Amino acid sequence: MRVAESKSFTEASRVMGLTGSGVSRAISRLEAQTGVLLLNRTTRSVGLTTEGAIFYERCRGLLTEFRRVEAELLEAASVPSGRVRITAPVGYARSVLVPVLPKFQRLYTKIIVETSLSDAVAELMDDGFDLAIRISEFIPPKLTSRRIGVAKWVACASPEYLDEHGYPASPDDLALHECVAYQASESRRDHDWQFWYGTRSWTIKIGDIARHVIDHCDVILDSALAGAGIVYLHDYVLEPHPRNGALVRVLEDFSTPERSIHLLYPAARALSPKVRAFVEYLTNELGISDDAKLRDVA
Repeated sequence: MRVAESKSFTEASRVMGLTGSGVSRAISRLEAQTGVLLLNRTTRSVGLTTEGAIFYERCRGLLTEFRRVEAELLEAASVPSGRVRITAPVGYARSVLVPVLPKFQRLYTKIIVETSLSDAVAELMDDGFDLAIRISEFIPPKLTSRRIGVAKWVACASPEYLDEHGYPASPDDLALHECVAYQASESRRDHDWQFWYGTRSWTIKIGDIARHVIDHCDVILDSALAGAGIVYLHDYVLEPHPRNGALVRVLEDFSTPERSIHLLYPAARALSPKVRAFVEYLTNELGISDDAKLRDVA
């Protein structure tokens, strides 16, 4: 194309930073490969043959398309765009993640967020996710973790239930109350309620005493609001009900477990602009302190 446009091996070689003989040999190899004479060469000029003109026009179209695709790739590298796939627990997504997404979508109009909600643990690379939110102190190998919050277990009930049945004074009193137990949908295992005060600790096998067992945290919340009894859920699931008085915390003098909330993604994979934009947005929006910085886990 450069030779055809400049009608000169010398000028084409100057523009491309090659030697004249090198350009001439390249054209000769191309003619040998195609079996067609592409250029008419004289001592004074270089011109296209009929076949060479056809070949030139087709190549010019291909090069124009290549440059268009190259420009799109460069734009994608500088402007975050495309689909981000994230998996998160149902309760966390409903209470924390989903409410902050509209602002992100206003800031990054070319990014599509695909959210998969499940309390089951998904495998990032095997299931094709870019990111995962997990509530655990355990970080799987070969994943990068950014701590984005803390989840605390809270026992609470509706004011109507407590007016009728009274407040438990200690975890031992839970056996005298209606309690709603959580059962993991994957393992079918009931979640124990844990408390401690000073040096003493309690592990309540709530599945052994509860008359109602549910495998979905949102439904457990609904049952508490309906006055079914005492529930034990993460604080983010319960909001804003303890603040507006729809639910009342019980056993507040007793400590309960806290678990870190992590944003995870493969450590070996360089972050694309779209994923990095999402990670930075969540970190900033959820107000993470300086002690929760990015860390790699080998």
